[in-house]
Amino acid sequence: MPDRAAYPAKAEEDEIRLSDAVASSRAWKELSSALEAGVVPQSVVFCAPSLFHEPFVSLYAHALFSGNGSGWIGENHPDLICLGTPETPPGIEACREQLAELYSRPVAAPYRLAVIHCADRLSLPAANSLLKVTEEPPPRGRILFLLEEENLLPTLRSRSWILRMPPEEVLTPVAPPRSDEEWVHWLSEVSSWKTEALLLRATAWARWYALAGQFQKAADLDSLVALIQKAKLSASMAIDLIFLITREECTFEDFLDSLR
Repeated sequence: MPDRAAYPAKAEEDEIRLSDAVASSRAWKELSSALEAGVVPQSVVFCAPSLFHEPFVSLYAHALFSGNGSGWIGENHPDLICLGTPETPPGIEACREQLAELYSRPVAAPYRLAVIHCADRLSLPAANSLLKVTEEPPPRGRILFLLEEENLLPTLRSRSWILRMPPEEVLTPVAPPRSDEEWVHWLSEVSSWKTEALLLRATAWARWYALAGQFQKAADLDSLVALIQKAKLSASMAIDLIFLITREECTFEDFLDSLR
C-alpha cells in the first residue's frame, strides 16, 4: 500500500485549477513550444481523462488564436467549431456539415479550429468522413481530436500529432482522510473550494486507491468525477457526493440505484 501523504495544513496548497494541471503537463509544453516557434500542426490528438479536455481546448484555442482576446465571448469564439459534446461523439452528418465551416475564412483569428469530442467513440462512417480533411486540410483550418481511450481510426492517427496526458503525470496520488478528525478537517478546509479543485482531489484519491489495489474504490471515484463534471454540479453537492462515496463506503452503483 502506498505511503499516506501528510495531510495539508492549508486548502490553497491543494486548490490547483484544472487549467494549471494541464499547463504543467508534458503534452501542453510540447504543443505550446511548437506554437511559439511558429509550428502549427494540422491535426492534434489529445488523449487524457475527460476532466482535462475542456481546459486543454481553452489553452490551445487561446494560443492558436494568438491570445489577444479578440472575438472571445466567454469561452465561445466564432472560429471555434465544436463537433459533438463532451458526452456524445458527432455523427456522420454533423461531421460533414460542421467541418465544411473549417474551409471558411477565419472571422477573428489567424485559424479556425474544429474540436472533435469523444473521438475515441466515433462511428466508423463518421471517422471515415474525416479522412479527406485530415489528408488535405484547409490552409487556415486546424483539427483537435479529444480522446479518453486510444481508440481512433489508424489513418486518422497517422495524420495527427499524438499528445498523451496520463493523470499520474500531473496528479500525485494522495491518501483520503482516514480518521473522523481528518474528515472534519477536510470538510472544513474544502468548504470554500471550487468544483474543479474538488474533482482534482477526488482523482488524486482515486490514483491512491488504485496503487493500493482498491480498484473498485478507484473506479467509483473516477465515475463520480465524470458524473459531477457532466452534470455541472455545485461544489457543495460535489463535497457531499465525494464524502458519501469515500467515507460512507457507498458504491457508485448504490448511489445510482438511490436515484432511480
